[in-house]
Amino acid sequence: MRSFLLVFSLFFLFTIASCEKKEEKKVSNLPKGAIVIDYEGNTIPLPKDKIIILNFMAYSCSACMEEIPILKKVLKEEKYKDKFYLVGIAIDSKKNNFSDKEFLIYSNNKINQVIFPVPGTPTTYIITPKGKKLVIIYGAVTEENLRKFLNEALEKYEK
Repeated sequence: MRSFLLVFSLFFLFTIASCEKKEEKKVSNLPKGAIVIDYEGNTIPLPKDKIIILNFMAYSCSACMEEIPILKKVLKEEKYKDKFYLVGIAIDSKKNNFSDKEFLIYSNNKINQVIFPVPGTPTTYIITPKGKKLVIIYGAVTEENLRKFLNEALEKYEK
């Protein structure tokens, strides 16, 4: 029994190590200067002068769909409108959707989820233009807690 557990444990450890190496290779395959890419492997254009909000969402997620108007509304407020850039990343679509100019939605490439893990939707990352994570939000936001997260990101960014 002990030998079986030992062999099984070693197999498990080697499998985990192998997966981690594969993920590292995938991340190194990002185009130079890219922070996130779409399903086709194209770099998602992000501004260099604003804090970026990456909203990982799914069309099949009702909380995600309810959250979109909240994100757009709060980001129009004077305090935030020129400081943040909102982009959606749909994990359940293979097509980019640019029909809403305030909320561009790109199709997700699984490589993104190595850098920005998404345990469920919606998951939102507030990052610097260079990709440094300032705030991570798991689950849907309300207007009130979104403002709190945006203020926290602004404070961290200005330091």
